[in-house]
Amino acid sequence: MLTRNAPIRHCFMALCFGAAGLLVSAQWRSHQATPPEVQLWLPAHVDRLEFLLAHSPVSAMVNPSRIVIRLDRRELELYEGETLVKTFPVAIGQDDWATPVGHFAVFDLRRDPVWQHPITGEAIGPGPDNPLGSHWIGFALAEGQYKVGIHGTYAENLVGQAVSHGCVRMRNADIQYLFSRLSIGTPITVLPS
Repeated sequence: MLTRNAPIRHCFMALCFGAAGLLVSAQWRSHQATPPEVQLWLPAHVDRLEFLLAHSPVSAMVNPSRIVIRLDRRELELYEGETLVKTFPVAIGQDDWATPVGHFAVFDLRRDPVWQHPITGEAIGPGPDNPLGSHWIGFALAEGQYKVGIHGTYAENLVGQAVSHGCVRMRNADIQYLFSRLSIGTPITVLPS
């Protein structure tokens, strides 16, 4: 019956998409009502959001991106669904400032970010002297306030080494490519060394 009667089929599809939108909206409101220390990018919330999105009608039309960062190889992998799209070399956190391991999600996307030194608080605006390069992808909080993310660098020769304050550094061309393919909520998994 649904395949023969176009108006009924369109109404059914509209109801499915509406229900999916309400489910995602309810999940987001639930996230906003949680205390700051329990945020969307923690594993339990990411799993629930991934489940909602994977089982909604939208997932049949959208191929979701996800990131896997392999600290042992110092590589970042970009996936579309289950397909590996591209692998990038990265710099990771040094011994005293290790890149956090676990399940996260993108919570901040910025072009031309302002960098603030984690110890001195000194701020450096956009431009060639900015250690973040031209793009910032925030995905974790360390010790409650220190932000960890994926970003470009003016020292591309250090990509592949453990030299950062916990962040994941990429070549500027690579971060621009990656940035254009992500959105808030994109899952990120960081695997240990």
